[in-house]
Amino acid sequence: MSEASHLADALLGLYSAPDHGWFVPITVSTAGLEPGQAARVPSPRFNSVWGTVNHVRFWQEYGFFRLQGQEVDRVVLGADDGWPPPPEAPDRAAWETDLKRALDANRSLADLVAAFRDSDLGEPYASGRPARYQLIHGIIAHNSYHACEIISIRHMLGLWLERT
Repeated sequence: MSEASHLADALLGLYSAPDHGWFVPITVSTAGLEPGQAARVPSPRFNSVWGTVNHVRFWQEYGFFRLQGQEVDRVVLGADDGWPPPPEAPDRAAWETDLKRALDANRSLADLVAAFRDSDLGEPYASGRPARYQLIHGIIAHNSYHACEIISIRHMLGLWLERT
């Protein structure tokens, strides 16, 4: 298996594969949440699960475009600061739409990464920028960090994530 395939597998597996190993992916950590629960902020200076999902989606879309050498208008992706807010009045359709958009962003990014030759991974993703593999590793780490954050937010709200 090529390095690009390994990275694509990690992007997908650590985001959405419930049987990827000991790690709890984002799709599992968000499962079963109602829109109002996902939008709740447990305490000042914390994030909501919904806000965190939108943030993860934002950076996956950002990486997708940057890895292709494209400039990105952050406002078009939802927020100049990388934290697109959830809607003021949370509802099921909006929650499901945002979950799907994040999952689709993950799949698109993984497909793009899988299509790279291994030699492409060491090339800068833009002039004067780090190598593609560094951006990809950063997104994998970022997703993993926020998967843990989502579980922590759930626990702070008393919405325990039970895994069997």
